[in-house]
Amino acid sequence: MIVNQTLHITVSALFLALVIYRFVVLMRQPRNPARWGLWGTLAGFVFGLIVGVDIVFKALERLVPGSPWWLQHVLLCAGGLAVQIFFIYSIDDRANAYRRARWWTGVYVVFQVAITALYVPAYLTGDLAALLRHDFMNAPLMVFANLVFVGYVGLVEVTVTRLSWTWSKVADRVWLRRGLRLIAIGSAISVLYAVHKVAYVAAVYLGHQPPWSEFQASFVPALAGVVLITIGSLVPRWGARYETMRQWRRHYRSYQRLAPLWTALVNAFPEVQLEEPYQPRRDGYRLDDLRYFVYRRVIEIWDARRALRPYTSRAHRDSAIATARAAGLTDTQITAAAEAASVAEGLRVRSSGQDRRDDDHAPKMPGGSDLAAEVAWLEQVADAFARAEAR
Repeated sequence: MIVNQTLHITVSALFLALVIYRFVVLMRQPRNPARWGLWGTLAGFVFGLIVGVDIVFKALERLVPGSPWWLQHVLLCAGGLAVQIFFIYSIDDRANAYRRARWWTGVYVVFQVAITALYVPAYLTGDLAALLRHDFMNAPLMVFANLVFVGYVGLVEVTVTRLSWTWSKVADRVWLRRGLRLIAIGSAISVLYAVHKVAYVAAVYLGHQPPWSEFQASFVPALAGVVLITIGSLVPRWGARYETMRQWRRHYRSYQRLAPLWTALVNAFPEVQLEEPYQPRRDGYRLDDLRYFVYRRVIEIWDARRALRPYTSRAHRDSAIATARAAGLTDTQITAAAEAASVAEGLRVRSSGQDRRDDDHAPKMPGGSDLAAEVAWLEQVADAFARAEAR
């Protein structure tokens, strides 16, 4: 029992921290009903979970006799209503969303009135005490109250599963699509909670006592479902940030890989450099900042390369192409190796004071059709150039 209570308290504490964090985020856009719905989903589950912690349950029982069970289930159902509101306001216009939210709120109220109408006499007659002992045969009113609660939970989870899976098919953002699918899977797993609870009670009434605890077995799919739903709700925001970080790292890697080629060319033609190289602490870590500096570096490489052309020769380029082809390189690798050889040759000729203005200069080699392709090709040139310089 200690292990179960420890797990219960740990999970409650972790989710409570998440609720507080999401509330701080919510205050930045307090007029967004969808965000309130998302926060309400977490809050309803977390506070319902906290009420179920043994020490909290007993404290509430002493404060207001009979309140903990009722309060816990009202909060959990409120979390179900909140997730529906989140989806409604996320996918519909304000006017239709308001009408649909009112309808589902009415459904919530009807179920809570039914639960309360069954719970009050059940508490007064001792049915609740029998239910807490898992003596379902002597707690008919509480069993019916539980079934009403389970019916509402099942209705919510089926609705959320259908909505999230349907909208995941048309979502245009990859991380939003992944988040919606996680929510759909989590909701589908949560349906098992309702199915198990109904099946367990039915088995008891039919004279078959399952050899496991109803609470413990029901807790597993409920917790798993909520965890997946929570992760799914966070994925669109954090997934996009993760993707931005990945792109920043890719751009920074490209910026660094181009450095040997850029340094050699800019040292030869310093006039092409219009500003200082990128420094994260000075220029920031935003993706747009680094993308600009990568673009700037590509331009400076080509400006210097154009100025270097009079010092290159077609014959040297052709020789480099033949050598690369003999080595079994791909077409792209061949052109990159030939370009690197031309740059190295041109820099050597220029540093020696020679001028080939009357020679058949090496033509400009093709790069890429866009910035990404251009950078990828110049990275290969830079690598080949660095290897050639190392020899």
